[in-house]
Amino acid sequence: MLCVALALVGLVVALEPLPPVQWTRNNTSGNGFSLDGSPKTIYLDRIFADHVDTEGLTLIPPTAQEFAETFRQDLSQLFGADWKLETVDQFPPSGIFLGQFRGNGTQLAYENGVVTEEGYELEITGGSVFIGGTGSRGMFWGTRTLLQELLIANGTALSQKRTVDAPAYATRGYMLDAGRKWYTAGFLKELCTYASFFKMSEFHYHSSDNYPLNRGHNETWNEVFSHFSLYPEDPDLQGIIQRKNETLSRADFEDFQKHCAQRGVTVIPEIEAPGHCLAITKWKPELALPKKDLLNLTHPDAIPTVKAIWAEFLPWFQTKEVHIGADEYNATLADDYITFVNEMSDFVNEMSGKRIRIWGTNEPSENLTISKDIIIQHWQYGESDPVQLQDGSYSLINSEDWWAYMSLKNDHTPILPAPYPQFYNVTRTMNFANVDGWQWEPALFNPVNTTEQLVPGASGNRGAILAAWNDNGPDATTQLEAYYAMHDGIPVVAARAWSGARGPNITASTLSSTLAFLTLKAPGQNLDRRLSNPQTPSRASPLLSWSRTPSSPANVTLNHTSYGPPYTLTLHITAPFTLSGPDTSLHLQTTSSNATTLVFTTADNIPYPLRSVSESDARDPAHPGRIWTNLTSSSHAEVPIELPATLRIETDVVNGSRVWVDGEFKGRFEVFVFGGRNTVFSWSQMALVAPVGEVSGGVEGLVLEEGVGGKGGEGMPVSNAAGRGGGGGGVGMMAMVLGVLVAVLV
Repeated sequence: MLCVALALVGLVVALEPLPPVQWTRNNTSGNGFSLDGSPKTIYLDRIFADHVDTEGLTLIPPTAQEFAETFRQDLSQLFGADWKLETVDQFPPSGIFLGQFRGNGTQLAYENGVVTEEGYELEITGGSVFIGGTGSRGMFWGTRTLLQELLIANGTALSQKRTVDAPAYATRGYMLDAGRKWYTAGFLKELCTYASFFKMSEFHYHSSDNYPLNRGHNETWNEVFSHFSLYPEDPDLQGIIQRKNETLSRADFEDFQKHCAQRGVTVIPEIEAPGHCLAITKWKPELALPKKDLLNLTHPDAIPTVKAIWAEFLPWFQTKEVHIGADEYNATLADDYITFVNEMSDFVNEMSGKRIRIWGTNEPSENLTISKDIIIQHWQYGESDPVQLQDGSYSLINSEDWWAYMSLKNDHTPILPAPYPQFYNVTRTMNFANVDGWQWEPALFNPVNTTEQLVPGASGNRGAILAAWNDNGPDATTQLEAYYAMHDGIPVVAARAWSGARGPNITASTLSSTLAFLTLKAPGQNLDRRLSNPQTPSRASPLLSWSRTPSSPANVTLNHTSYGPPYTLTLHITAPFTLSGPDTSLHLQTTSSNATTLVFTTADNIPYPLRSVSESDARDPAHPGRIWTNLTSSSHAEVPIELPATLRIETDVVNGSRVWVDGEFKGRFEVFVFGGRNTVFSWSQMALVAPVGEVSGGVEGLVLEEGVGGKGGEGMPVSNAAGRGGGGGGVGMMAMVLGVLVAVLV
């Protein structure tokens, strides 16, 4: 056992922060810095405490003191003890010191030469650590590096070393489609917290959209799902809202923005027009073109309606830039489109002083051009060309779909030019254009003609944003499944956008273990839904076990909330029951044929009954979890449950939640998904978290274990950096091994 532990210690030492850091080591002998020997106080230079950045995109930039307070909370959570924050005029002999960059701050710049407030120095000497930022954000990013270094070292001594670090690009972002799936403010804040741990700088919030009109039974277009996720205070605009209970109020949204800003992340809100506009055209049908989710821009009320919506929400948006969508319109109406985009740019700027972004969309015109004041977010060749945009003096952002896009739960098959993975494809970042070892960075756009790229640090290139799309509608995923899809993409893209062409590459050989280790440790959030006080620290024992006794009340509180995959939940049931938590509930339900079946219901009230499938059907390696409807071995009928029974539910993010009844495989919880252009159909897996808050009814016993199939779990579909971004069994095993090591060392 000792030999194994020593080998694992060596493994952890081989891990690296994300983004990676270039260190210089001094020749000073003696010990470095250890939390054990340090005062449990963070010392902030008084001169820097009130410093506020001015060059970032947020209009609510935190002070250095506010960033330091976030760091204090994170340090306390990760390493215990009640850390204090003290503002001082002079640093004591030892401790953690925060302040201003001590060199010439103008020497720290993005790769395009623009000086940045995001740079920092981090120096570890005997008994102390100093972090100095060229701005408050730079100091905060330095604390992220320190936390990751301390985690990798398990809180033990850090060697004496120093780094001076700055991002290559200002835009290091991720986009979430909240127009075709509802996300709570709590989830959005947790996702922002997770991303900031890896130095992401932007959260692109896609607030409005509709289910594609080329999928499903859409003859009745006015019944197709559409969503606008912000609730207007003006009663005259509230006709745009389909589901009031699935909207954010102004207070909700401003709290969300403030939360993100406190962690260095700016929320970039998007309201879609003139395409993807079913929320508007269902409200005002007279504004629609024959393709009903497109606005008729020649209608006299069309542009005034869009302006009225923006006039309502612009005061909400605490950012210097906003996104108006403007993609996938009708190319035959190019002049109308370009006039609209330019007019909206002027309108937004005149009303708020903000600059707009649009998706790069091909609208050929011989008469008009898009204003150079507008930032183009490139997403696909044929829609825009990055080299032409750079040569034309546009500002642009790299969201090239080949590397950046996900279609949550199912890809677009058979829509061309390429399907999008349901989990972020790490391989395409680590091996750009399928070239082994050529790591993507934001200057790389074209995976086909590899000579057509921007030069590193091109003047117009703002950076990059990955994108998670809910093309399959509101019931195809849970809220947490969006996190599972982006789980690896966020740290990997953040690392490559930070390093660019000039910084260190990710170490491919340790990426799997680095991701498995660090992603579980990101402070201030619990998107993995781990128990805060498991029943026992021993990995050989269940996380939670409970048995009903004669004195047990009808409703029993388990003193937990939810537990996320990978897990195995075993229930001994004798009568109808409900197991509940904040994310899901699990209960027996009477079917239309008066049978009883097992149903998971999510917090947004979408039910998923247990359905009969063949255990082998969902094994298509190109489409994880997808069962095509032309397979005949799976009926997808609801599964009757006869009582009493022992239920075993095994859940991992690739295969979803599967059920065995009295030891026999019975099926899984799943969703029907329309295929691309209404030509192929399938059922897909649902990965549902275990509700462990309260139990009522006929549950006689409950056991919750980590992992599935007795193997310790097949965790996130992650870190198979040399293979397709959708597998993950080996990585889950690595996560388990690292978890064992942490338990041993702690």
